[in-house]
Amino acid sequence: MTPIIPIWKSTYSIGKSILTLDDSEESEGPDSIITICNDHNIKTLVLVEDRMTGFIKAHNVCKENDIQLIFGLRITCCNDVSDESATSNHKIIIFSKNDEGCKLLNKISSHSALNCDNRVDFKYLNSIWEKDNVDLVIPFYDSFLFNNQMYLANCVPDFSKIKPSFFIENNNLPFDGIIENHINHFTSDGHDYKKNHVKSIYYKDKKDYAALQTYKILCNRSFGKAASLSSPNLNHFGSDEFSFESYLEQNARHKA
Repeated sequence: MTPIIPIWKSTYSIGKSILTLDDSEESEGPDSIITICNDHNIKTLVLVEDRMTGFIKAHNVCKENDIQLIFGLRITCCNDVSDESATSNHKIIIFSKNDEGCKLLNKISSHSALNCDNRVDFKYLNSIWEKDNVDLVIPFYDSFLFNNQMYLANCVPDFSKIKPSFFIENNNLPFDGIIENHINHFTSDGHDYKKNHVKSIYYKDKKDYAALQTYKILCNRSFGKAASLSSPNLNHFGSDEFSFESYLEQNARHKA
């Protein structure tokens, strides 16, 4: 059976991960993705970030450690960027295949930040898409299928020119099975979409769950009701399975 693919995220995605891209780590400091990869002989790093700021760091440190970097940009997509409402917002991941793909990721990121309130739509993506240089992947959480099912959103992606693949995860959240069923139904309904079983990793060990929760609270502080560990106000943050430890356990069961 095909192994589960680890999908990493670093502190460059502010508020989403407590893993760094440092080449080394201090004994009492945060865990490093690079150190974990070296300790476990992981030679391909699939890194999905919410911004491009960490790309150069990731590229350089992976090159120094003889690790192949596969970089993806997770970005908000909608039906029409001219519609200021968020009723059709959902997440997509765009992976670069080569140097030209990295340039295109920068172009998309800059366009969304400067012109579209950090969003894109398929009208724009279809106009600039280069299938030889980038791939489109639909994440398991916060996708158009997830938001339509969980929030009764109105996300209508246009896959007439861009053929996506889909990520499937299991992190012991109560709705994981529901979302997987919707993905299976969508991908089998007269389409030939590829699916990959993956594991999002935001911290090293399960015990680090509380550290990420605290970090999220600090990064998400705003006016209104104050968040705390007893009342964190973090939607769907109810699992300690987004760890490298859980990935090792799940992948062993998956291959058995």
